[in-house]
Amino acid sequence: MADENKPTAHHVEATDGQIEMQQSSLANEKFYDDDGDERVPEARGRDASAIDKSYWRSARFLGSMAAIGLGFCGGTGGYALVAPVLSDINEDLGPSPNIAWVGLVYVLTEAVFFLLVGRLSDIFGRRWFFITGSLIGLVGTIIGATAQSVNTLIGAEVLIGLAAAYVWNIVLVGRYSLTLLTSSSFQISFFWVICELVPVKWRYLANSYAYIVSIPTNPLAAKIAFSMQKTPIKWRGSFIFMAGVNALSALCWYLFYHPPTFHMLHRKKLAKDILLHFDWIGLLLYTAGLLIFLMGLSWGGGLYPWSDPHVIGTLVSGGITLFGIFPLWSIFLPLKNVEPFLPLHLFTNLNFQACAWLTGIGAGAYYGFSLIWPQAVSSLYTLSYDEQGTLAGLAAMGFVFGQVLGGGIATVIGPRWGIRLTMWIAAPIMLAAAADPQNQSLTEGLILTGSLMIGASEAQAAVTALSTLRSETDIGLAGGLAGTIRSFVSAIAVAIYSTVLSNRLKTTIPQYVTPAAEQAGLPASSVPSLLLGLGGTGNLTASAVPGLTDAIQATAVTAFRFANSQAYKTVFFTSFAFGGAGMILVWFVADNDKSKENFVGGHVHDPRQEKALEVEEG
Repeated sequence: MADENKPTAHHVEATDGQIEMQQSSLANEKFYDDDGDERVPEARGRDASAIDKSYWRSARFLGSMAAIGLGFCGGTGGYALVAPVLSDINEDLGPSPNIAWVGLVYVLTEAVFFLLVGRLSDIFGRRWFFITGSLIGLVGTIIGATAQSVNTLIGAEVLIGLAAAYVWNIVLVGRYSLTLLTSSSFQISFFWVICELVPVKWRYLANSYAYIVSIPTNPLAAKIAFSMQKTPIKWRGSFIFMAGVNALSALCWYLFYHPPTFHMLHRKKLAKDILLHFDWIGLLLYTAGLLIFLMGLSWGGGLYPWSDPHVIGTLVSGGITLFGIFPLWSIFLPLKNVEPFLPLHLFTNLNFQACAWLTGIGAGAYYGFSLIWPQAVSSLYTLSYDEQGTLAGLAAMGFVFGQVLGGGIATVIGPRWGIRLTMWIAAPIMLAAAADPQNQSLTEGLILTGSLMIGASEAQAAVTALSTLRSETDIGLAGGLAGTIRSFVSAIAVAIYSTVLSNRLKTTIPQYVTPAAEQAGLPASSVPSLLLGLGGTGNLTASAVPGLTDAIQATAVTAFRFANSQAYKTVFFTSFAFGGAGMILVWFVADNDKSKENFVGGHVHDPRQEKALEVEEG
């Protein structure tokens, strides 16, 4: 809480004319709740000048920031450190046909729980949501470290995905491409938890801090994962490391993070009354629709062809539920005195919607490179194992470092022009990567620069979305919705990129490799075996490919790389569908209201005074 000798925001209204006028303006904007009697003064937003400076150096504030950073680190690393070597894990524990589910369950649990946790923590208080999240992640990593089968590993990733629920990264999984497309439920709800604790003008830099903490487990994850394979414990070391991170995160949440409790948020309501009057049907429709729809997107082109009934059935049923039944239920909610699961006012906030969709569009453009680039590295270039591990994470490195940079850009020139400039630079540069994919130096430079700029744009948009709200009491809801939009757009992007690459390879490989091999002297009957060998699912030996010689193999490899470059070029072109849309959408982003730049939406209090604060009169 604020220093006892320092007036709270509620009391400042009667003692400081300047702040009184500012708070009056904020009240007119509905930045403070209209029902001022509902929350105790300590649970309400306030001007930073009403908070003693010692608070920002206190253990509870710094410890809470540490918990947030460690939680984000745990959320990103819980899977990103394992995914790059998942094919090796499959060889140790399997092989199993279920290995693809390791990535799918992670995606599905995160995406579904993002908005759910944001909404419920707004209502019931955040503390135990985040403590529980880190504990679930801890259990998941322990199970992963001791797993003796792929099915056990899948169960571990269910828990890790449930705990993390906001990892912004895609990584290569050996010969499997598995995606992490999520949006913060527990550990990685960092961006709106940080925004709640610091003044509006410092939110961007505060979020940059969290991205810096995640560097070992996000942009450097592939490198670390490959390096871990050289140790005696191999991939289990990644799980053990993340178990330590999750344990430390849970400890910090427990010791230092004391946001408003339920009784501080609701002085006139009982928990059972809120539970009885909450829109559980809306929650069920949303969860079921999103889960089924994302499952269809994840299955398509991977586990099943797009024309398979499993894919069509899930996409249709999930789409109808998510985009038809759920919105109609929310608009025409037939139950009286029910608190809606997803209030509709956020959909009429143009600035919020522009920022939320920009996070998805930025992620969609970025994922085209994070998904495709690691595969291109192994298909187009001759590199050592260590070099592949470093280069595979190039797009992720640029993206995360761009997220760090974005905080400084928005702080100096404001988010409106910061988002515009970075998106206008990023989209054309990422498109230019299609110029000559076989030119390694050129393509590396373009991907790194483009990812850097798209990361800066996306990070600014995520924070700006939360600075457009009428009431900071909805920050969890807004953060959850923004993350869901991001996940949804990203899932579509990955489905598009994967399908484009697959379809193009089916055309370019026969178009260039087959004639080149036959002209070099390979019998036509040996071409199918040759293609299997080049694709990594067969052997490139004279016994496996009759008639194969060193000269024929060299010719075929050259043609194979060129065929791949043409396919990747098409995917890079496709990324501009997202980047181009982002260049248009940035025109709808506005700068933050200067009168609110010192506003602090939340507070962590001294737990020794919690009981007294819960009955504090406003």
